Amino acid sequence: MRLTILLLVLSLIKLPAFTPLHAQDEDRQQIVARYTSAANEPGDATKGKLVFESEKSNCKKCHSLGNKEVKAGPDLLVIGDKFDRNQIIQSVLEPSARIHPDHASHAITTVDGKIITGVLQSQSLEFLELINDKGETVKIATDTIDEQIRSSTSLMPADLYKVLSESQFRDLVEYLTTLKQKEGIAYPGMPDSFKKVTKLASVEALHDEGNRFDHPVCIIAKPGSQNTYMVVEQKTRRIYQLTVTPGEEKKELWADLSHEAITGTYEGVLCLAFHPDFLKNRKYYLNYHVRENDVFSPVIVERTAVADLSIDSGGASRRLLKIEQPTVLHWGGMLAFGPDGYLYIGAGDGGPQEDPLGNGQNLKRHLGKILRIDVDHQDHGKPYAIPRDNPFRNAGSSALPEIWAYGFRMPWRFSWDSKTKEMYVGDIGQNLYEEINMPRLGENHGWNVYEAFTPFSKQYLREGETFTAPVIAYRRKHGVSVTGGYVYRGSRSPSYVGKYIFADFESKTIWAMTQKDRKLVDIRIIGKVPEKPCSFGVDHDGELFIVGYQGTIYRLLLDDSVYE
Repeated sequence: MRLTILLLVLSLIKLPAFTPLHAQDEDRQQIVARYTSAANEPGDATKGKLVFESEKSNCKKCHSLGNKEVKAGPDLLVIGDKFDRNQIIQSVLEPSARIHPDHASHAITTVDGKIITGVLQSQSLEFLELINDKGETVKIATDTIDEQIRSSTSLMPADLYKVLSESQFRDLVEYLTTLKQKEGIAYPGMPDSFKKVTKLASVEALHDEGNRFDHPVCIIAKPGSQNTYMVVEQKTRRIYQLTVTPGEEKKELWADLSHEAITGTYEGVLCLAFHPDFLKNRKYYLNYHVRENDVFSPVIVERTAVADLSIDSGGASRRLLKIEQPTVLHWGGMLAFGPDGYLYIGAGDGGPQEDPLGNGQNLKRHLGKILRIDVDHQDHGKPYAIPRDNPFRNAGSSALPEIWAYGFRMPWRFSWDSKTKEMYVGDIGQNLYEEINMPRLGENHGWNVYEAFTPFSKQYLREGETFTAPVIAYRRKHGVSVTGGYVYRGSRSPSYVGKYIFADFESKTIWAMTQKDRKLVDIRIIGKVPEKPCSFGVDHDGELFIVGYQGTIYRLLLDDSVYE
């Protein structure tokens, strides 16, 4: 999930020597407060740029500005759109407070006692690669590794105040706030601004405050139970059964996967899908994370409920598919049964940033794809079968048969219109855009040759390749992590019927989109979510839920008199 919490703004920086008077005598908390206060006043962006670009600062060694260089720190080209001034200040002054996994440091101890620290770029059974604090790539054979630890401490020094004056810090922050996306790039599916509906939608909590959840990421209506829903908690790796009826509310533990799945900042259990024939065969499926032989992988597993369907039957899961990744990033996270009865799986490009390994375009890897399998049959020694019309079923060694569509970066959530059976995918973007795609059998949706409508890299461009553009893309000023939703087919709000409802995790904005023949017709902002929306759900009547990552499941209440 494209799933995105606050990215690390500056992960490596060394600035000109400067020691403020009595800095060592001050309490660190007081120093941070003083520098924060200073940076909240207007600075000189021109001077801040000089600080950023100076040889002594080394900022450019660790951060690129849109030139697609692989570096230890994040690209800062549009950091002023992604984060406000206060977020930038905090990330520079307290770099270890909230480290995004994209830029977390790893400490490797070799068998001969050498310690190597850097940002993980790739990992396999044979070797791993780090980017160190000098911006160099270091390749380490796995058989020489004694210990590997993902650090909770940033590579960036936490005592910036020792080398940077308040005025220098204020100017640097001012410069970073000016790094924003350029306007004027016009595409029919990429509006510069969005209209709002005449009356915004509202939300209400599905449950009482006492029944909040711990980092929920998925809600799905339980088959055969009108008022019962399954809620997946990512970090605890637990699944709860929530029953809500007038005057009564019950929250019960359905399953605990902590004995099988790992947990972490974003690692854990991500999604649940009931078999279409669940009421008879009791089967359901999960997408969660494991680490085996020090290699991180999403896995797809099958589990069963007890005879009366009241709880998970316990025991070990039946593993169907394991997707090994080069890093712990961009793992997709979705699985759901399509209208055809097959299981669809969203697999991200596997990282690191910008997909330098070209996984999105590599048909020999599951990464960066929408996969499709038949869980009701088995063939070729697999615990599942390949549907007969999968586009690469008979491609031999040139492509994996599970691939249904490709060219995705982080397809966190997808769904189908229950009426038209068209598929919608929210694909979390890289540097500049978030996008909604409507893939079809065998299509290539561009990543990393394209990001949304714009060219990104020619490294993995194949001659004669055809790419399918998204229906819509939006710029960083509108949000930084798309959360795919559903086409509304409920009955309470007729004016919304047929419109695709989706949101952004960071900006908390909710949109309603209309398309025709996969071309954007209309899009409106319809509301905001109190918590970061990480997923949507739909009840048996077609009404929508929004999952707030901080613990609340909301009903989305759409006003019916909104379109002129």
